[in-house]
Amino acid sequence: MAIAAARPDDVPVEPLGNSTYWGWDSSALVAKTPQGSGFTAYAEGGSHSLALKSDGTITSWGNDGSKLVANTPTGSGFTAIATGTYHSAALKADGTITSWGWDTYNQVTNTPTGSGFTAIAAGDSHSVALKSDGTITSWGDDGFNQVTNTPAGNGFTAIAAGNYHSVALKSDGTVVSWGGDSHRVVTNSPQGSGFTAVAAGAHHSVALKSDGTITSWGWDNNRQVTNTPRGSGFTAIKAGANHSSALKADGTIVSWGDDNVTQVTNIYPK
Repeated sequence: MAIAAARPDDVPVEPLGNSTYWGWDSSALVAKTPQGSGFTAYAEGGSHSLALKSDGTITSWGNDGSKLVANTPTGSGFTAIATGTYHSAALKADGTITSWGWDTYNQVTNTPTGSGFTAIAAGDSHSVALKSDGTITSWGDDGFNQVTNTPAGNGFTAIAAGNYHSVALKSDGTVVSWGGDSHRVVTNSPQGSGFTAVAAGAHHSVALKSDGTITSWGWDNNRQVTNTPRGSGFTAIKAGANHSSALKADGTIVSWGDDNVTQVTNIYPK
């Protein structure tokens, strides 16, 4: 088992939200939520957050250890963002990737060069990128083979990264996981096809099926697996460290799992 190096502000936090945030306010993650409109995407790291605007610019707030906020790239043309525990990555319209923040495992230095990337995801200290040809590239911390065991071949359509594992969706609707198998988060990946989206928490993962149902697997210490909502009608999923949330077709949100800072109880809107 790998032993993680000391990090600049090793405080777990699970912010969740879009234009509205709730939960733990460590590093002013809630208090400094940017005001105004025009945001199109958001991402949450260990103690910092990113937001993408419709003009292609990025805003960061929260913990600035390793210059997570200060080194946020300027300019426009960004189309996607991802946050690890203490590093971040952004995808540009030209298919190139930029990373910044903590670089102990070369999660910044080893950012792949070139273009053709279409999606990015970030784990604790590793990152994953999807190319237009359906292949996957991983870099950074490889203590649990989260880089070495990256699946070869093409046909992948979506990616997600947990602390030490990653998960990907194939065009045939099957799910593939690799990396650290703590709590069988790799071994217990669901079989069969019909999946349309995947998300990864710290040590658990979530998948959405075409029939609108949700499957969760991995660590269940906060019932992030056991309390997965039943029934159909779900259209999107998201995973925090030890909790998850899902969007329903009627526009309501359901959350389950760890509620230590009321990230489940204070779900917004009511």
